[in-house]
Amino acid sequence: MAATAQQQGQGFWTGLGAFYLSPASVALLVLNLLDGLFTLTFLQLEVAEELNPLMRLAYERSPLLFMVAKLIIVNAGLSLLCVHRAMRASRLAIRAGAVIYAVINVYHLAFLAHLLRHWNHLI
Repeated sequence: MAATAQQQGQGFWTGLGAFYLSPASVALLVLNLLDGLFTLTFLQLEVAEELNPLMRLAYERSPLLFMVAKLIIVNAGLSLLCVHRAMRASRLAIRAGAVIYAVINVYHLAFLAHLLRHWNHLI
């Protein structure tokens, strides 16, 4: 009986293949985290507002809920894409997500530079 259960478990995992995070997947995770931290900082400083209604609601309830929701949503989507990485569309979506988050983070850095340059006028 134990051998049968073990074989069934191996069959399940073998069918899914080994879970693998590509460099683009890791970049997407890190860039998503940075986006969340930048956004949270700007919201806390009251120099920006959250335009995404779902994330705005999460932030209004709790900044911690905001970060948890952001990380869970992106991680869940990425997990699905990684499970289906054999499909070309999945790999392209992961790369596109990483590029989009890279652009968003460049925007955050530019916004931060603008804030620092004009900090005296904001105080």
